[in-house]
Amino acid sequence: MHESEKRLPRFLHALGLLQFRRPWLLIAVALVSLVPAAWAASGLTYKEDFAELLPDNKPSVIEARRVSQHLAGDRTLTVVATTKTRNDKALQGFVDALVPHLTALGPDWVGRVDSGVSATKQFFEDNKLLYAKTEDLQKAHDEILERYDYEVAKAQGQLLDDSDPPPPITAKSIKRRLRGEKDAAGNEQRHDDAPAGKDAPPGKDAPADKYPNGYYQNQDGTLIAVLVRTSVSGTKRTEELKARVAEAVAATHPERFAPDLEVHYTGGVITGAEEYNAIIRDLSEVGAAGVIGVLLSVFLFFLRVRVVFTMGATLLVGLLWTFGLTRFTIGYLNSATGFLVSIIAGNGINYAIMYMARYIEARRDDGLGVQDAILRAHRDSWIPTLASSATAMLAYGSLALTDFRGFKHFGVIGGYGMILCWIVTYLFTPAILAASERVVPSFKGEGKQATKQRGYYGVVFEKLAYAAPRTLVAAGAAMTLASLALSVQYFRADPMEYDMRNVRNERTTKTSAGVLSQRVDEVVGRLGQDGLAILADRVDQVPLLEAELERRRAAAPKDAKPFEKVVTIYSLLPTDQAKKATLINEIRDRILRAKRRDWISAKDWAELEPNLPKDAVKPLGIVDLPEQVARSFTEKDGTRGRIVYIVPAEHESVWDAKYLIRWAASFRTTKLPSGEIIQGSGQSVIFADMIQTIGEDAPKAIVACSLGSILIILVAFRGHVHSLGVFVPWLIGIAGLVAFLQLKGIKLNFLNFVALPITIGIGAEYAHNLMQRYRVEGPENLHRVITETGGAVVLCSLTTAIGYLALLLSINRGIVSFGLAAAAGEVTCVVAAVLLLPAFLVWRAGATRPPER
Repeated sequence: MHESEKRLPRFLHALGLLQFRRPWLLIAVALVSLVPAAWAASGLTYKEDFAELLPDNKPSVIEARRVSQHLAGDRTLTVVATTKTRNDKALQGFVDALVPHLTALGPDWVGRVDSGVSATKQFFEDNKLLYAKTEDLQKAHDEILERYDYEVAKAQGQLLDDSDPPPPITAKSIKRRLRGEKDAAGNEQRHDDAPAGKDAPPGKDAPADKYPNGYYQNQDGTLIAVLVRTSVSGTKRTEELKARVAEAVAATHPERFAPDLEVHYTGGVITGAEEYNAIIRDLSEVGAAGVIGVLLSVFLFFLRVRVVFTMGATLLVGLLWTFGLTRFTIGYLNSATGFLVSIIAGNGINYAIMYMARYIEARRDDGLGVQDAILRAHRDSWIPTLASSATAMLAYGSLALTDFRGFKHFGVIGGYGMILCWIVTYLFTPAILAASERVVPSFKGEGKQATKQRGYYGVVFEKLAYAAPRTLVAAGAAMTLASLALSVQYFRADPMEYDMRNVRNERTTKTSAGVLSQRVDEVVGRLGQDGLAILADRVDQVPLLEAELERRRAAAPKDAKPFEKVVTIYSLLPTDQAKKATLINEIRDRILRAKRRDWISAKDWAELEPNLPKDAVKPLGIVDLPEQVARSFTEKDGTRGRIVYIVPAEHESVWDAKYLIRWAASFRTTKLPSGEIIQGSGQSVIFADMIQTIGEDAPKAIVACSLGSILIILVAFRGHVHSLGVFVPWLIGIAGLVAFLQLKGIKLNFLNFVALPITIGIGAEYAHNLMQRYRVEGPENLHRVITETGGAVVLCSLTTAIGYLALLLSINRGIVSFGLAAAAGEVTCVVAAVLLLPAFLVWRAGATRPPER
């Protein structure tokens, strides 16, 4: 055995012999393992809710899930019929025919069908007097009673002064008070105390032509909508619902209503499915782009199809093993882990690159046979690649120490993904190479020409290092100092991202359903889109909760109000009902008496009678509100009144995390006068918790990753001074990354923060590989270390950077910023490792030029 092979552990020596002698056995093992791995990986689901990034024990998450269990949370599939020209009869006839077919689908598919606002309009019409302002009712009451008493006194001959009689009881005078008509001075006489604007239910105070005949129809008469409320969820069930609704539409034969009548579909069911499909497509495209880019860069380096095939095959095994295992460890991917395919591909292929570079060098330059080349590659690469895998695993694993579930899952999957890729590399790469050499031997007959094909990625850095080592070292020292200064500035200022628009998905194209949804919103309106819900334990707590929240709002400075208002189901009821009912009943009584005594003309009575309550008026309760009006305050089991909405401040943006934190603090926990505690949750509280959790967990992950990497490097070098050759470039690379973030203005968010610990762990790989090879080759072969290992290190960094740069194709801004930051970290770390470190070694050795080749 060659002297150098004696340093190879026995198990690796035995494995190398097995891989050479029986390669097809190991290839068969790899192929068989792909079946269960692919099956498991295909069962992974994706959860896009940001609440999935927080730990289960967070109060905001616990409360959000409790509230979601009670909120109706109905999804809507909207059936939209359109005509080219106005055709009220056709559109409304189609809706009348469609509603029974949709209802017949049953409660398993359709909770309810909402075709218009007739019931809501009728409710407010029937109770319009209760919604009049108390002052107006009081004036009308006083005027009517005064006129009635005048007529009674006059009829009984008891009238003392008839010089200034009160206005007569006429339709005009009464409607002037009760129906909001203007008086002679042009003043509005009635002020509605029911909710208006964005808090009003559809149909409330709408213009006469807003909802023609009570239908959800636009004013042009060319579009009409029917809302199908459903609790159906899941891709398969949603697709079946869409099919059943389409069958119901077909059963009405839309063409019989008008030749140009067309039916389309939109609503949350449709747009939500499109959004989900866009995310899944985004994950697939980014992952595919990353893998293709990685393999292309490998081909451009080695210029051998055999190499690309071998490394591509082992990478496929590593990825399927990783995500197949994820099916059992976690079970799903979230917005932080969904893009790990590209990242693990870029990082995980590095071990195969280092192994392949050493194998080809042994075959090409040293003239070794396949068996000896496999053993040589084992000997020279297993320690640095295992150490690199360990530091990478530690970089990811440090995230698992945090409470932030998004980081934890990212760290767990990335951690075992790195070690699995290393295992796959050393199990199957040599076997595939040995098998391929039996089929088509490599380097056969290439002679001296083959020896000229060196790792040209490293040639440029070799020439620079030997050309101006002192200049490079001085420039590196200056850039390091500047980077450290910028790093201090970055962390001294608040590095956190507070513009939440920078972490949202950004659709590059508008879908037809999305455009149609906007048109439908203009007709139907959007209820409760801005507010966040608090769920009280009992209905009687709601007024107390509202009072306490309003007290907090009133106590806040005028320019820092935490929210605009509190909206409860009681906001939909008339105020001061007991007094109003008494006034209305007395008005009704006097008008009826006046009619019986013929003090009201037949003409006036014909106008008055439709506007008078048919029976005595009683105060309304929450049970009297129509379903459409009370929907936003109704729970899944039909309970009404426990839901309270907090409307954000009018001039504040819900995308401003600083405001979200203030908004969340105003209702996160509310103590009632009884001592009972009401918890609040929702998007604002969850986002606030995410930002605060990052601030708490970031130091944990960075410290754990840094200390672990230092320990691994010290162990790998056994405390030798050569370890400094890893630590210094490592520090330069990390400082360069933070300086880049400062200069580029990139803030840390809950998606891109992981770039820091990952760079800390993986950034040490490159200098580590060079220094391990330097220990073996010595200063006399420094040129070969730079050219061969340095070239392979550049390729490793390139593949990793490509995996990150593929994330720039994502529709999510947070993922894009993560890809950019991580790629920048790759550049700074590899430049420090293959340019500044070699320049220092050349300067230290006193070399002026590399030896002749």
